[in-house]
Amino acid sequence: MFFLPSWGSLHISKNGSIHNKKRKYLCKKCGRQFVKTPIKHYISKQEIEYIERGLLDRISLRGLLRMLGISIKWLQNYVNKFYRSISFETSGLTSCLNGLILECDELWS
Repeated sequence: MFFLPSWGSLHISKNGSIHNKKRKYLCKKCGRQFVKTPIKHYISKQEIEYIERGLLDRISLRGLLRMLGISIKWLQNYVNKFYRSISFETSGLTSCLNGLILECDELWS
């Protein structure tokens, strides 16, 4: 079975497999690696709302990955963007710091 990649190169060879055992190919002309029939998984608005609620309820990233079947790279990028969009307001706290107890989580990754 012979096929051409989208850019039309005739110089291709097999190059191992990806995480789900699909065959990976290599273009010998430009060095690009590709999969013959990639499957794109689009994240629905309902799944994004579930992710946001899970993050606010402190569900682990691995737990969200297992439940939704999404990639770690996409989830980490979305989490970073989501936390940057949240405003952390600290105005007015400086005047009452004597009786204020702050709890901070440590991030080790």
